[in-house]
This record gives sequence, C-alpha cells and structure tokens, in this order.
Amino acid sequence: MSYRKLHWVLAAVVAAVALVRFFSGDLLGAIFPLVLALIFASIAADYPIIRGARRAWRALRRWIFVLLLAAPGAASAAEDPALILLYNGLGTEAGARIWGRVVEDPGLPPATASEGRLMRLRRTVAVMESDEIPGAKVRLEVLGKSHEVRADDEGFFTASLNGPLRAGDHEVTARLAGTRRKSRSAPGRLLVWPRKPGVAVISDIDDTILRTGVGNKAKLVGKVLFSNAHDLRSFSHAPALYRAWARRGYPLVYVSGSPFNLYPRITRFMALRGVPAGAFFLKDFGTDALTKQVAYKVERIRRVMSLLPGYRFILVGDSGEKDPEVYRKIQRAHPKQVVATLIHRVSNERTDAPRFAGQLLFNWYSGLARRLGAKKLLTPAEVAAVLERK
Repeated sequence: MSYRKLHWVLAAVVAAVALVRFFSGDLLGAIFPLVLALIFASIAADYPIIRGARRAWRALRRWIFVLLLAAPGAASAAEDPALILLYNGLGTEAGARIWGRVVEDPGLPPATASEGRLMRLRRTVAVMESDEIPGAKVRLEVLGKSHEVRADDEGFFTASLNGPLRAGDHEVTARLAGTRRKSRSAPGRLLVWPRKPGVAVISDIDDTILRTGVGNKAKLVGKVLFSNAHDLRSFSHAPALYRAWARRGYPLVYVSGSPFNLYPRITRFMALRGVPAGAFFLKDFGTDALTKQVAYKVERIRRVMSLLPGYRFILVGDSGEKDPEVYRKIQRAHPKQVVATLIHRVSNERTDAPRFAGQLLFNWYSGLARRLGAKKLLTPAEVAAVLERK
C-alpha cells in the first residue's frame, strides 16, 4: 500500500470515529479525531503539514482530558482495564530486547470469519483509536526473571536483557505494577538466537507478503474499515518460502511502515496464512516522522543489525514504495552483510530501471524460489516444497 493511500485510509477511519462520537452526543470526544483526520488528509493530499503538528496534537489532547475530567463518569473512565501488548522480542545469547505498549483495553472478543460488517468497523475504529496509558509501570516475566520498566508518553516500553541468555523461543508475560488497575497481557515471545553468526531475513509486509495494492481509494478505504485478519490474503507461495527460511533457522524480522495499532491484525493474518512468526518493527504515528519513509526504515534495519551482530541478511521488499532505495543504502553501508536483496515487482516499472540495479526483481514467489535454487540459496528439496505449498 502506498503511504499516500495509507494516510487517506487513516483520515477516513478517524473521520468515521469523529462522526460516530458527534452523533452519539460526545462533542468533546469528536474534536481530537476530527483534527487528526485533517492532519492525515493534509499529508495524503501532499499539502505542507503545519509545523509542530505533533506538539499541537498532544497539547489539544491534554486540554480535552482536562475538560473531560469535569464530565460525569470521568473518574470511572480512569480505571478502565489496561491491555499490555507484547511485541515479540529479539536478540542473541549475548543480549536481547523486548517491546510492548500499554493501552486501554477495548474489551472486544477475538475476530472471527463470520462476524458482521458493523462489528468489523467497530473493531477497526477501536484499534486505530487506541488510547495509550502513559507512564504505566510494567513488570515483565521471562526466562525466570522479572524486569520492571516504565512506559513513555505514547504507552511504549522497552526492556533490555543482558546475556548470557538461553537460545530458543521463550514466553513473555506482563502485568501492571504499583497500581490496583486491572490489566491483561496479550501473548508475547522472546526470540533468542545463537551467538554464532548466521543468516537472517528482514522483510517488508504490505505488497511484499500481504496483498494490499488497490487502485481505487474508495475500495481501499472500505477494505480497511470493514475487514479483519480473516479477510487478508497473502501472495501465492510466499508463506511457503518464509517457512523454508524458518526451517533453516533464519531469524525472521518484519520491518514495515504500518502502524503498531495494526499489530494484532497483522500477526493474526500471518498465523492464519501460515507465515512464520518473527519480530516486528512497525511505526509509531505519535513519534515517528510520517513522511520520512526511507530514513525510518534504514534506522529500524540498522537497529535489527545491532541486535543480531555478525549475522548476514536477506532483504525482501516490493517496488511499490521505497524498499529498493532503502535496501540500496543498507547494501552500500554494509556490503558484506547483505546476502541478497529481493524485490517483489508490484509496479509497472521496467525491470532494468536504475533503482533496481544489483537487486533480484521477481513477479511471483514460485519464480523467485526457482531463482534462489539456481543461486544455491535454496536446496532442490526446498524449492519443490515452496512450489508444492501456497
């Protein structure tokens, strides 16, 4: 999905939230999503965004919060249960990190394939409008030890674990500390890889694994608003290729410009389609620059490399946005650490366009598997397995 289209979608989602609140009589509650919709729309329309928009946004939210304190029922709202979202941690036996976020629990049941359109809309609005709990104190339990961390202003927290650590896939649990507020923790894992260098895969998601390209903006908005993880589709043979890499023991790291709000939907989609689990680096729309996509991805990939020291990397992306430019920067800065750069061709550009120089461009994952086999990056048996399973 192009970032301009994504911002049109986000503008439509938060505008829908504003309308719902307005017609339900919550006039104050409609102000913030309306302002946010205008900000997203200004980015999508390529107009200069007002400087300091994030500071203005936060200031507006503070004023709204102050006003809501005087409203009936505000005191009970402060005690809404919390949801601790755990994003899979990553590292080696020498050290690792765990990420997560604390938000107000929307209290929605798990998505199902049969739920109605209104429930899907409600779920999308709840996800995109998630209310973070700034400054929350979180106690993590992993590998038999406790780690206490505090969330930042956006509800995000990070825990650094020093080695030696035991290699493997470890369960992480979390709960709020120092408060009587009720909380629950979404499942989380810590993926610890051997200290001995190997090969890892860094992959984009949208238009690389997940089919998201839609030419009609209205259809795109409708698809996002009225869908859940069961509706999302992967490209043929893509899950099988990622499973082949996982069986080889390659760490899988997904770096995407999608917001962290969509993490539950993305991970559920991957589980349903058979895409192996991995660590995720997504975007925080509250702090990450919305328009600096190349700089954002380059910084995240370098962070991944620092967590897997000595590893070499297969980089996978698509031609729809800036993945070729992002990966070229990584190739130039770390030529000995890049095994291959694989670009899924989803645009109508010529295959010999300069932006693809030195990168393996492919149209279908079946063809990619054969080419990786010819380059001895997959065995004949692995190629056959990819072609057999979609």
